[in-house]
Amino acid sequence: MFTTSLRLLPTLVLIGSASAEFTLAPLFQSGAVLQRDKPVPVWGHADAGNTVKVSFAGQIKETKADASGRWMLLLDPLETDAEGGRLVASTGETTEIVCNDVLVGEVWLASGQSNMQWVVSQTRKEDQQMAAEGPVPMLRLFQAPRTLSHTRLETMDAKWTHATPETAKDFSAVGYFFGRKLAEELKIPVGIIHSSWGGSRIEPWWAEEGLDGIDELADLRKSRLQRSPGFPEYDKSLLAHIGNMRAWTDDAEAALEAGRQVPDQPKAPALLALGHNQQTGTYQAMIHPLVPYALRGFLWYQGESNNGEGMLYASKMRALIQGWRKQFRVPEAPFLYVQLAPFGYPADRAGGLPGIWKAQQAVLEIPHTGMAVINDIGNPKDIHPRNKSEVARRLALWALADTYGQTDLVKSGPLVSDWKATDGSIAVRFEHVGSGLATRDGKAPDSFEIAGSDDVFHPADAKITANGDAVILSSSEVPQPDRFRFAWSQTASPNLMNKEGLPAAAWHSHWPDDPSLGTMVSDGKPIVSSHPNTHNWNSGLTDGEWGAKAGTCYATNDAADFPKTVTIDLGKTHDLHAIRYGTPAIGSTKDVAVSLSADGKEFSEVGRHEFPPKRAGRTTIRFAPRSARYVRASFLDHHPKQDGFNENFGFLSEVEAYER
Repeated sequence: MFTTSLRLLPTLVLIGSASAEFTLAPLFQSGAVLQRDKPVPVWGHADAGNTVKVSFAGQIKETKADASGRWMLLLDPLETDAEGGRLVASTGETTEIVCNDVLVGEVWLASGQSNMQWVVSQTRKEDQQMAAEGPVPMLRLFQAPRTLSHTRLETMDAKWTHATPETAKDFSAVGYFFGRKLAEELKIPVGIIHSSWGGSRIEPWWAEEGLDGIDELADLRKSRLQRSPGFPEYDKSLLAHIGNMRAWTDDAEAALEAGRQVPDQPKAPALLALGHNQQTGTYQAMIHPLVPYALRGFLWYQGESNNGEGMLYASKMRALIQGWRKQFRVPEAPFLYVQLAPFGYPADRAGGLPGIWKAQQAVLEIPHTGMAVINDIGNPKDIHPRNKSEVARRLALWALADTYGQTDLVKSGPLVSDWKATDGSIAVRFEHVGSGLATRDGKAPDSFEIAGSDDVFHPADAKITANGDAVILSSSEVPQPDRFRFAWSQTASPNLMNKEGLPAAAWHSHWPDDPSLGTMVSDGKPIVSSHPNTHNWNSGLTDGEWGAKAGTCYATNDAADFPKTVTIDLGKTHDLHAIRYGTPAIGSTKDVAVSLSADGKEFSEVGRHEFPPKRAGRTTIRFAPRSARYVRASFLDHHPKQDGFNENFGFLSEVEAYER
């Protein structure tokens, strides 16, 4: 192992007086894997103006370092090489960097939070035994260190290693098993770059360029650029601050000399919050030093830390994908990700996971994406599924089918493609059924629910059609069903699959959008209450769940001063035409009015409804389209005390705002 470690390090050969500035980017070192069939950028630093020469696989390329010392050149597309070549970079006649044992094959970047970070030694026994069987000669691993930065870094302390039982133990299990599967199937070298951080949110992984053109994130993009070093919006403010500091220094010095009070220092421009679970930092330190290394695609396993954001998460995923593809100069690179497994989040987050599932499936609308469904191998009591080799295999199925053209396999579990309500039943059709729909236990499909226009769901009797591509739903409790949902619970582990053993993904026919009402624009939007509840009931109004518990149902406090209000900020102006809202079967809520506002100051009422006591109720108010950004629900009156709750509490299960 000592000999191997030495062989993997690049060699710096000094001839005469050397330049201390001559370097290669961190991924160019002995033991590396370069991407085949694509131009390969090679870059680093040298003294300004120096000529840099790179030779590899019979090619010799030259360029000059710019005024800042940066240099980059392109190798022509390379052919697969499993034997290992010698990459040599030199500047003038004085300095030479030699990288030995450089392979050419397929390179993938794996990132995310703890489920991607989870190493082989933390997996189930079977996975550990598989990795311990021996080295994978065609697989190389690169582990990025976990660190943070406000500014975009250009280097990191990391190295390529051979995939052995020893190195695999502390490497991403999903990354390792994905790379192993590709190496075994394709019989070519594979390099896996792993850069993830447990507990991280998606935002700090963004390249800011990825937010461009996403309407839902337009205001956020503007705000972020104003607080991101290196972008004109921030740098302009910083320059002004430097000028203010110069003036302050003169004033402060004069004040001290005159014995006066020194004025307060000018405030520097605000920065985004730094942290793996904050607004920025991981892209700058853990991804940007790798840019623009030639690679085939990306793997992503994250979302737990953004649970509760509903369809907004789909927009955030789009920003991530756009940004990385742009930075790595691979506009059509495959982006493969894992749909989160079932898990029992606390009550105040119980409705969030199905929303994330729907958002993750919506990401499939972005070209060249793929989603591994894993709702059959999780553990509702463990947020970290231990069967990581199967997670990786399902990601690899997408890669083998779409990226590498293998047509003799099924890449996904069943995904709802369309549905139709007729004659007291609903027919749900699926794509990716393979050789036909089936169930893991041989029983009827479970986890299906149907409802009528009252939106009250009941368990459905489900039957697979004779040709195996659809499921027929019915219920004696719902004579005229017009909607359905499937596995719509954070702990659901449905038995429906295709005969190839891949599970079906959760679905809701009327969330977030109701086909009869249009597009719902209130999902996940923030609220402000005139009478905030201090008992964990001050949320749940826009979480997509018509709940009756703290965390999933909103309530005011129990002060007796009516009216009370709660206001939703939609983030921007919409042409609204319908508001749907309702109360749970608890408390004494009675009259609730809805009003709209464009500016948050002047509100006009669009309707009101009297809810019955001790029974869950819902209503939909329709009106001529009206431009508004704010939706306000006003509690006007209450019924006499009905149960254990004070009659002055105002409850709302949900408020949904729709535009055409």
